Amino acid sequence: MRRIVEVAHPQRIILFGSAAREEMGPNSDLDVLVIVPDGTSKKESTQKIYMNMLGFGFAKDIIVATMGDIVKHASNPYLVYKQALKEGKVLYNVA
Repeated sequence: MRRIVEVAHPQRIILFGSAAREEMGPNSDLDVLVIVPDGTSKKESTQKIYMNMLGFGFAKDIIVATMGDIVKHASNPYLVYKQALKEGKVLYNVA
């Protein structure tokens, strides 16, 4: 997670999906929700994270959202935020 923190300066990082449930198989990826401060460019943050994660040994699915996105859409069952917040494991949290 250090690689994400150093380039994205997130407020929270949440691992979700099979890795959080400890059910990873040979074809699994790491599902990670990175919550950044409002006003942060999600596109730029995503690009920086992926570039900094090159060479990391697992396939990964990094989703970057602002805190405003989370507040607005946390209960939407059609977006991944609800699942990540409900079932995920917080790996990093700025107090």
